[in-house]
Amino acid sequence: MKRFLGLRPVRHIAVTSALVLAVCAGVFLVQYLEFSHARDTLRELSARATATVVGTGDDTGTVEFPLPGGGNATATVALDGSPPKTGTRVPVGYDPHEPANAVIPGATPLVTADRASSYATAAVVAALLVLAVDAVVLATRFRRPAGSAARRVLVRRVKFQRGLVTRSWLETGTANPRWIPVYFSPTLIGLTSPTEAEVYGDPARDRRVTVRIGDETLYPAGAVRHSEPRGRRTDNPAEPDEERRAAAGRPVTLARQFRVDLPVLVPAPFAGLFWALVDGTGVPGWLTVTALFGAAGFWWASLRGSDPS
Repeated sequence: MKRFLGLRPVRHIAVTSALVLAVCAGVFLVQYLEFSHARDTLRELSARATATVVGTGDDTGTVEFPLPGGGNATATVALDGSPPKTGTRVPVGYDPHEPANAVIPGATPLVTADRASSYATAAVVAALLVLAVDAVVLATRFRRPAGSAARRVLVRRVKFQRGLVTRSWLETGTANPRWIPVYFSPTLIGLTSPTEAEVYGDPARDRRVTVRIGDETLYPAGAVRHSEPRGRRTDNPAEPDEERRAAAGRPVTLARQFRVDLPVLVPAPFAGLFWALVDGTGVPGWLTVTALFGAAGFWWASLRGSDPS
């Protein structure tokens, strides 16, 4: 177990997963506090009646409704959205001790409680999804295929940049080439092209195979492809120079990994802006969605085996 937890890709996935879970926990806490405040406000509005809208403002609606003891009460309600038309009949909940304190459909406390509940639920679902995907990835990618014997295959290390993420692949030198995505290791930088590797599993048949080159085990970062991956291709040189040999002997820290993965943050603020405009949540909604998308981007890059070289 200690050796397993010491694997670089496992640590990378663990750190990014912890980041996503921390953001989800923060979102859940903030939304729970908002929900609790709105719930406390609504708890006081225990009386019910049917009201008539008698006036509207930019973000308010004034309603009039009968009281049980006789007479009518008037209340101006803050709304999160367009007010109903004058003369519309709407249900109203109000404080029996202070009828002016009331809500109608679309009132700010009702919308806040509903929105906070939805965001908190989404945060929990996102956290559970991350844990479930992590469990599958860790259980399937970091072990040799059962009963497989090593076969010697010539491979070339190639990089493909697609979008904001660059990944390392091992291209087999067989009659029908296969492309094996692997998690990054500094060893990849200094590989000659081609180089002989021990492959556990059959790249022509198995979805995932494990590759061993010298003393280094390279774990699959996804399924074997039967066609060349899309993106901008970069090949290792036939013979590495001194600079590459030196780089292959130096560890690549996770801090450097995160610096290289910073481009995955680019879509996050735009996704947050889009959501804030659609949902009408303003700056708080923008910050929430931006944080979730940004953390998820780092996590997704770690699952796919982003290459920091």
